[in-house]
Amino acid sequence: MKKFIGVLAFIIMFMFSSCSSDADSALADCSAVSCASGNIIIQFLDAETGEDVFFNDTYSFDELTITDVSNDADFPFVTGISDDSQIAQVVLNAFSESRSNVMLRLTVPDGFETDLSFDVEYKEGECCNINDYSDVQFSNVVNVVQSQGGFFYNVYL
Repeated sequence: MKKFIGVLAFIIMFMFSSCSSDADSALADCSAVSCASGNIIIQFLDAETGEDVFFNDTYSFDELTITDVSNDADFPFVTGISDDSQIAQVVLNAFSESRSNVMLRLTVPDGFETDLSFDVEYKEGECCNINDYSDVQFSNVVNVVQSQGGFFYNVYL
Protein backbone atom coordinates (compact mmCIF):
# COMPACT_ATOMS: atom_id res chain seq x y z
CA MET A 1 0.00 0.00 0.00
CA LYS A 2 2.89 2.37 0.80
CA LYS A 3 4.33 1.73 -2.68
CA PHE A 4 0.98 2.58 -4.26
CA ILE A 5 0.70 5.84 -2.30
CA GLY A 6 4.31 6.69 -3.16
CA VAL A 7 3.74 6.06 -6.88
CA LEU A 8 0.48 8.04 -6.77
CA ALA A 9 2.24 10.96 -5.05
CA PHE A 10 5.03 10.86 -7.66
CA ILE A 11 2.49 10.92 -10.51
CA ILE A 12 0.63 13.86 -8.98
CA MET A 13 3.87 15.81 -8.42
CA PHE A 14 4.90 15.07 -12.01
CA MET A 15 1.55 16.30 -13.32
CA PHE A 16 1.80 19.57 -11.39
CA SER A 17 5.42 20.16 -12.35
CA SER A 18 4.66 19.47 -16.02
CA CYS A 19 2.04 22.24 -15.94
CA SER A 20 4.48 24.76 -14.53
CA SER A 21 4.24 28.26 -15.94
CA ASP A 22 7.87 29.09 -15.15
CA ALA A 23 9.18 31.35 -17.91
CA ASP A 24 12.45 29.41 -18.09
CA SER A 25 10.74 26.06 -18.65
CA ALA A 26 9.93 24.65 -22.06
CA LEU A 27 6.53 25.33 -23.56
CA ALA A 28 3.81 23.12 -22.14
CA ASP A 29 2.73 20.08 -24.12
CA CYS A 30 -0.85 21.01 -25.00
CA SER A 31 -1.51 17.97 -27.18
CA ALA A 32 -3.46 16.22 -24.42
CA VAL A 33 -5.46 19.32 -23.40
CA SER A 34 -9.08 19.57 -24.49
CA CYS A 35 -10.10 23.23 -24.56
CA ALA A 36 -13.64 24.48 -24.05
CA SER A 37 -14.94 26.11 -27.20
CA GLY A 38 -15.50 29.60 -25.80
CA ASN A 39 -18.52 29.95 -28.05
CA ILE A 40 -21.99 30.99 -27.00
CA ILE A 41 -24.44 28.21 -27.93
CA ILE A 42 -28.14 29.03 -28.26
CA GLN A 43 -31.20 26.82 -28.58
CA PHE A 44 -34.49 28.51 -29.47
CA LEU A 45 -37.61 27.00 -27.91
CA ASP A 46 -41.35 27.65 -28.18
CA ALA A 47 -42.43 29.16 -24.84
CA GLU A 48 -45.76 27.28 -24.86
CA THR A 49 -44.72 23.81 -26.02
CA GLY A 50 -41.01 23.72 -25.15
CA GLU A 51 -40.25 22.39 -28.64
CA ASP A 52 -37.12 23.48 -30.48
CA VAL A 53 -38.38 25.91 -33.17
CA PHE A 54 -35.63 25.03 -35.65
CA PHE A 55 -35.83 21.27 -35.11
CA ASN A 56 -39.62 21.20 -35.56
CA ASP A 57 -39.33 23.30 -38.78
CA THR A 58 -41.21 26.31 -37.41
CA TYR A 59 -38.19 28.27 -38.66
CA SER A 60 -35.33 27.42 -40.98
CA PHE A 61 -31.63 28.01 -40.31
CA ASP A 62 -31.43 29.18 -43.93
CA GLU A 63 -33.42 32.26 -42.93
CA LEU A 64 -31.47 33.08 -39.77
CA THR A 65 -29.14 36.09 -39.90
CA ILE A 66 -26.90 37.42 -37.16
CA THR A 67 -25.68 40.99 -37.45
CA ASP A 68 -23.11 42.84 -35.35
CA VAL A 69 -25.06 46.03 -34.64
CA SER A 70 -21.88 48.12 -34.06
CA ASN A 71 -20.78 47.85 -37.69
CA ASP A 72 -23.89 46.39 -39.40
CA ALA A 73 -21.80 43.42 -40.58
CA ASP A 74 -22.75 39.76 -40.68
CA PHE A 75 -21.53 37.93 -37.59
CA PRO A 76 -20.16 34.42 -38.24
CA PHE A 77 -22.00 31.46 -36.75
CA VAL A 78 -22.59 27.78 -37.37
CA THR A 79 -25.64 25.62 -36.78
CA GLY A 80 -26.05 22.02 -35.80
CA ILE A 81 -28.91 19.57 -35.47
CA SER A 82 -29.03 16.42 -33.36
CA ASP A 83 -31.77 14.06 -34.49
CA ASP A 84 -31.21 11.87 -31.43
CA SER A 85 -31.74 14.73 -28.96
CA GLN A 86 -34.17 16.69 -31.16
CA ILE A 87 -32.02 19.78 -30.65
CA ALA A 88 -31.01 22.46 -33.12
CA GLN A 89 -28.35 24.89 -31.93
CA VAL A 90 -26.80 28.13 -33.10
CA VAL A 91 -23.11 28.49 -32.22
CA LEU A 92 -21.55 31.96 -32.31
CA ASN A 93 -17.90 32.30 -33.27
CA ALA A 94 -15.49 32.86 -30.38
CA PHE A 95 -13.83 36.25 -29.94
CA SER A 96 -10.12 36.91 -30.33
CA GLU A 97 -10.21 40.22 -28.45
CA SER A 98 -12.01 41.72 -25.46
CA ARG A 99 -15.07 43.83 -26.25
CA SER A 100 -17.60 45.72 -24.19
CA ASN A 101 -21.24 46.31 -25.07
CA VAL A 102 -21.39 43.75 -27.88
CA MET A 103 -24.81 43.80 -29.52
CA LEU A 104 -25.81 41.10 -31.99
CA ARG A 105 -29.19 41.02 -33.72
CA LEU A 106 -30.55 37.54 -34.46
CA THR A 107 -33.36 37.65 -37.02
CA VAL A 108 -35.65 35.25 -38.85
CA PRO A 109 -37.84 37.27 -41.26
CA ASP A 110 -41.55 36.82 -40.50
CA GLY A 111 -40.46 34.90 -37.40
CA PHE A 112 -38.59 36.58 -34.58
CA GLU A 113 -35.93 39.15 -33.80
CA THR A 114 -33.89 39.30 -30.63
CA ASP A 115 -30.90 41.38 -29.62
CA LEU A 116 -28.18 39.59 -27.71
CA SER A 117 -25.92 41.87 -25.69
CA PHE A 118 -22.89 41.02 -23.56
CA ASP A 119 -19.33 41.90 -22.60
CA VAL A 120 -16.54 39.49 -23.46
CA GLU A 121 -13.07 39.33 -21.96
CA TYR A 122 -10.52 37.48 -24.09
CA LYS A 123 -7.84 35.72 -22.05
CA GLU A 124 -4.80 34.07 -23.59
CA GLY A 125 -3.78 30.86 -21.90
CA GLU A 126 -0.76 28.64 -22.12
CA CYS A 127 -2.72 25.95 -23.95
CA CYS A 128 -6.19 27.42 -24.42
CA ASN A 129 -7.60 30.87 -25.04
CA ILE A 130 -10.72 31.70 -23.07
CA ASN A 131 -13.74 33.91 -23.73
CA ASP A 132 -15.25 35.07 -20.43
CA TYR A 133 -18.77 36.42 -21.04
CA SER A 134 -20.64 38.69 -18.65
CA ASP A 135 -23.91 40.61 -18.57
CA VAL A 136 -25.47 38.35 -21.25
CA GLN A 137 -29.00 39.50 -22.09
CA PHE A 138 -31.60 38.77 -24.76
CA SER A 139 -34.40 41.18 -25.74
CA ASN A 140 -37.90 40.36 -27.03
CA VAL A 141 -37.99 36.86 -25.55
CA VAL A 142 -40.23 35.24 -22.95
CA ASN A 143 -37.47 33.62 -20.89
CA VAL A 144 -33.80 32.59 -20.98
CA VAL A 145 -32.24 29.68 -19.10
CA GLN A 146 -28.46 29.61 -18.84
CA SER A 147 -26.72 26.29 -18.30
CA GLN A 148 -23.45 24.35 -18.45
CA GLY A 149 -20.98 26.94 -17.27
CA GLY A 150 -22.54 29.96 -18.93
CA PHE A 151 -21.99 29.09 -22.57
CA PHE A 152 -25.37 27.45 -23.30
CA TYR A 153 -28.61 29.41 -23.47
CA ASN A 154 -32.13 28.09 -23.93
CA VAL A 155 -34.13 31.01 -25.31
CA TYR A 156 -37.91 30.76 -25.09
CA LEU A 157 -39.77 32.72 -27.77
